[in-house]
Amino acid sequence: MICIGNKARGDDGVARLVGELLESRLPAGVTLINEPQLDIVMAEEIAQARFVAFVDAERRNDPPVAVDDVVAGTAGTHAHAIDPPGLLSLATTLYGAAPPTVLVSVAGPHMGHGEGLSHTARAASEEAARVTLELLDQTR
Repeated sequence: MICIGNKARGDDGVARLVGELLESRLPAGVTLINEPQLDIVMAEEIAQARFVAFVDAERRNDPPVAVDDVVAGTAGTHAHAIDPPGLLSLATTLYGAAPPTVLVSVAGPHMGHGEGLSHTARAASEEAARVTLELLDQTR
């Protein structure tokens, strides 16, 4: 499970809170990566996984949480970061494996400079934690 977000950009950090909420509740054998952004070095861990759930904020109010399949694709980059389809593609290219992968996106309408989460993002974080645990349970 990979939670990504920048806590210094308001609601962009909501996935990091989801990671913190899940830290002690994850099933045995599940690895949690809770970082500000994706990094190409994560490709090896992705290739070794049976299932990958990315958790990230998306600028919106509703729905609080959405789950979408991620398929390997050409890497999209912004601000020196790689996106989930690109990282999955890299895992396939370098290590020959692409496990089933989903993106759990969390509503975060305010992503300006500054720390702290909006009421919308904070409320959505609890649902995102619950949804992510359900996904993990279904894949075991």
